[in-house]
Amino acid sequence: MTKTKIILTLAALGAFAVGPAFAGSYSGTCTSAPKAQWMTEDAAQAKITADGYTVTSIKTTRTGGCYEVYATDKSGKKVELFLDPVTAKIVHTL
Repeated sequence: MTKTKIILTLAALGAFAVGPAFAGSYSGTCTSAPKAQWMTEDAAQAKITADGYTVTSIKTTRTGGCYEVYATDKSGKKVELFLDPVTAKIVHTL
């Protein structure tokens, strides 16, 4: 391999290793309650909005136990919130 190919290969591997650190994720559990007990996404969004956040989007996490919210806080900073879908309590913030 040429020196250039080695450098490009290492750079690509480094990007793959660091990439997940920039993608927001939360590996904890927000709730194990059945979905019948969850508040709707609209109700969770209304509660977070009442707390001073401007919500861009809200969805259920891949693991299915949290609402994941992309929002802007009172100071204008972009945040990612993980909510307990039963109470809309913030359990983790990125």
